[in-house]
Amino acid sequence: MPITITEATIHQLIKQEKTRGDESVTVKPRATVLPDDDVLQRLCTDLVNMYSQVANSNGTLGIDPNDHKWPISLREYVQGELAFMPFTGVSVELIAKEMREAFLSNGGYALFLRYEVDAQDFLLVAMLKLKQGAGVDEETLDLKSTLNIDLAHLNEAARVNLTRWRANQEPHLTFIKGRAKTAPVSDYFRDALACTNFTDSKHHTEKVIQAAKDFIDAQEWATPAEKKMAHQEMRARLVACFEQSKIDVPLSTVAAAINPNAPDEFLDFVREKDGPDSYNLNDRFAPHRKSYIGLKRVNGKMGSVSVSFDIADVLAERVRYDLGTDSLVLAAPSEDLKRIIQENATLPDAPA
Repeated sequence: MPITITEATIHQLIKQEKTRGDESVTVKPRATVLPDDDVLQRLCTDLVNMYSQVANSNGTLGIDPNDHKWPISLREYVQGELAFMPFTGVSVELIAKEMREAFLSNGGYALFLRYEVDAQDFLLVAMLKLKQGAGVDEETLDLKSTLNIDLAHLNEAARVNLTRWRANQEPHLTFIKGRAKTAPVSDYFRDALACTNFTDSKHHTEKVIQAAKDFIDAQEWATPAEKKMAHQEMRARLVACFEQSKIDVPLSTVAAAINPNAPDEFLDFVREKDGPDSYNLNDRFAPHRKSYIGLKRVNGKMGSVSVSFDIADVLAERVRYDLGTDSLVLAAPSEDLKRIIQENATLPDAPA
């Protein structure tokens, strides 16, 4: 996905793992923005694409001015009160402060990237690591040791959708959060940027349902009947998934319910949709029953008449819609229901 870079820079944080304290971190700042050349364009394009694949949490920026300093500086920068380089300088010092207390954290390169894509304004902050590699000397053709940026191990990164943030729309933040055993190692990074997890179960459940429908619609089907059947089977499996995991469900488990044969295809489908229409799904969430029960049960009103029945009743044709008379038809009603209706029905006119 092509991106338009607004400005970018990088600062180094030097720290040995398993150290802590005021002297454990040294910041080596860069004085100017990075030149907008082919190298930066390739790196940032690859970084944004990689980030979209691994970002697994949504949230908002913290609003407590005593604890959440970074959003204050971010607002000053966005409003033009603070230039980009001073803003990144303040930001990297906040990261360093938290890193000094993180015993298992190690150094790296803090990249600050502001860019636009699909008419959305983004700011991405990522801690980049280096890895040993090999290159070729163009003059002698000798092999030489190189240090390359390792995007495959992107564990500390966060992105603010500035367009949504300015409009007070939630969620406006995505970030990477590892599993329970590894997440604490990078807590310092999220704490420095005041990343607050967004756990609205209603939002996530509704978005998963919409993503599931979109995924089915995006597949190629031989006939409309096959597509309709796929929707029906998906809804049944999704309800069963939510009913079995009422407190907490991993997105990977949901993906297996939506597309049992290839769950990764659904995960890729969700992650590839970026920009203003992205699904904004966390790696785990609590299912919201009132949101997903509509996949299983129909509730509606016609004037003072309320109807409620399972989708299974429609599939079994116990409830059907008659287009000719524009009416709902209930097949094989119980004897009690027939008697009550007959007792209260309008009597036919007597013959003249």
